[in-house]
Amino acid sequence: MKNIKKYIRFRKCRAYGNFYQGLCPECGNQKLFYYFRYDAEACLQCDLWLAPKCSDPDCPYCANRPDSPEEALILEEIPHDAEARKLWRRENYQHKHDGRIRHQKRKNFYQELTK
Repeated sequence: MKNIKKYIRFRKCRAYGNFYQGLCPECGNQKLFYYFRYDAEACLQCDLWLAPKCSDPDCPYCANRPDSPEEALILEEIPHDAEARKLWRRENYQHKHDGRIRHQKRKNFYQELTK
């Protein structure tokens, strides 16, 4: 399941930028990510921006850039108005499904012990 979630995350990234061949100076990853909204390069494997923020407080790209690319992707995925946020939570119910399965396994285990 972990690989599927990772695949979905990288697939969603393509809506916000492009992957290209490069070399991360921190981890040596050869697949870097260019983020359109923040006009910056990032390594998603080590979760670092490769370009520092500029010193201009009115810069449309750097002024609102989060500390890490992972935070930027999370902010892109979560809607900001209440109705859209409720719809997003309703559609993304994987955590509820996993919790239900975990509780059912625990219930079955205790029923087997008490027999």
